[in-house]
Amino acid sequence: MDRSAFQTFIGVDLGGGKGKKTAVALLRARADGVVVEKYDTGDGRPWYDERLVDFLKEHGGEAVAAIDAPLSLTACVRCREATCPGLATCADPTTAWFRARANGGEGQARQSGLLQGPTALEGKKPKYTPYTQRATEVVLHEDDGILPRETLGQGMGPLTARAAHLVRALAPEYRLNDNLLEVYPKATIWKLLGRETAQTYKRHHAQAAVRLAHILEELPGLAFGPGQWRERGVQNDHLFDAVICAYTAWRWAREDWQLPECDRAVFLADGWIWTPPQSPSS
Repeated sequence: MDRSAFQTFIGVDLGGGKGKKTAVALLRARADGVVVEKYDTGDGRPWYDERLVDFLKEHGGEAVAAIDAPLSLTACVRCREATCPGLATCADPTTAWFRARANGGEGQARQSGLLQGPTALEGKKPKYTPYTQRATEVVLHEDDGILPRETLGQGMGPLTARAAHLVRALAPEYRLNDNLLEVYPKATIWKLLGRETAQTYKRHHAQAAVRLAHILEELPGLAFGPGQWRERGVQNDHLFDAVICAYTAWRWAREDWQLPECDRAVFLADGWIWTPPQSPSS
């Protein structure tokens, strides 16, 4: 797909399906960057599933949608085997990836390949659990130093379930990794503006608004259109994150980000969190 054809970028800060915290931002490309044309939390009409799907499908032929929630399920949840063969011998490529990663590339060198050190029978904690984690979350944490939320970690079940529903509901207009992206605002900020900025940007204190305003001002090419006041994003975390999601999608298209060549097949099957490929020295 020719990414240069995309001119519309929609960011979704996804909340629970029955709550009112979902926010949406629509950005349009222009010659010197991208401009926020619309962003809101529903303006009195919350972004429940039906309205959100209708809005996204309305822009299906022209837009990239970026959502900050897991858009794929873990290997064990996707599994269709009648009986689990056990993590140490499972042939699923993602589980094999976890085994190799846990053992420093040694594959099934140990009886329980998902463990580092003594086996579970000896009372040691598993390094990875492919029923709650995906490979992309491990890469983000161990390679980039960014700790994301696990796909099915504590409190994530309802959000992951809603995201899985949306992926199906948005087909065929949106296809994962073609014009539907999983993103993580904290990781985008980390890669573009540094670790300290990302680690503190949501801490609530007297200077929180100043910090958020600074981030929006520092993102290259980002502008706000008529009536879309920057202050709204500064005062509302969900609006702020929706803008970052859409901005990430614009950078993805403009800079033609690609999946890693190494283990590409695993990430295509297991899912990928799209982040800027480079991080500043800070």
